[in-house]
Amino acid sequence: ATSYAMVSDADGNEMFRHCMPDEEDEANVSVLEAKYPGAMPYFFSQDPDYATVKERVAKLCVTGEEAKDIATIDIAISALQIAEYLTPLMMKELEA
Repeated sequence: ATSYAMVSDADGNEMFRHCMPDEEDEANVSVLEAKYPGAMPYFFSQDPDYATVKERVAKLCVTGEEAKDIATIDIAISALQIAEYLTPLMMKELEA
């Protein structure tokens, strides 16, 4: 299954769209489905991202070097706080 996200301007004009999996990911998905039958499909499309995260975090553990572009626990907590704040506001908008 393909999912996508779209960003539009105030007039509803599409400014950006991203599909997942993209064509490159589709080729990798086929290989991984054959190699790991029965695994959850979302693992396959996100496999390159998981590998990057694991490599960067492992490097942090070994060398202490900052894990580039990897969210810290503080960033994760802030994201959850924002989500908690926005959830009732968005639920109210959906009811309207």
